[in-house]
Amino acid sequence: EKAAQLTIHCTKIGIIEATPGLRLHKSGTLQLALNQVDRIIAIGSDRMMAAVEAARHDELKPYMKVDHQAFGSINSPMQCMMKEICGQCIQEHIDPLTGVKSYVFSCFNQDQKLDCVNFVGLNARLRQNSVQEKVTAQWIACCLERNDVSTVASRT
Repeated sequence: EKAAQLTIHCTKIGIIEATPGLRLHKSGTLQLALNQVDRIIAIGSDRMMAAVEAARHDELKPYMKVDHQAFGSINSPMQCMMKEICGQCIQEHIDPLTGVKSYVFSCFNQDQKLDCVNFVGLNARLRQNSVQEKVTAQWIACCLERNDVSTVASRT
């Protein structure tokens, strides 16, 4: 029997709003019910993946296969992009059964079990870069303006 996999791309619509539409859809176009899904891969922001993780254990639990697995494509802060060199991308995991903490390099293993990811810690680390990202964006805009370089965004 072939394993069924559901890939969820988290968008502005919101995953919790979009997922029930999938399980309630009766037009015949949906060929996979949530209770047939063996693996979920969530792709999106840290908050959206945390929402998927929570929904699986809450409002979607009655519709999900009991032994399904869920993974998220974790986008933690990264610096070196050289696989386990600088440690900027270290992500804390907490085993949901034992509470034991462990750490993984997200640059080496971006697809991580949703139940283990410490989303509160991930969100805090991502917010640390917020000011630097805003300053960098302003600096780039200033440089482009000084050199009269147009961007795709400025042409629309």
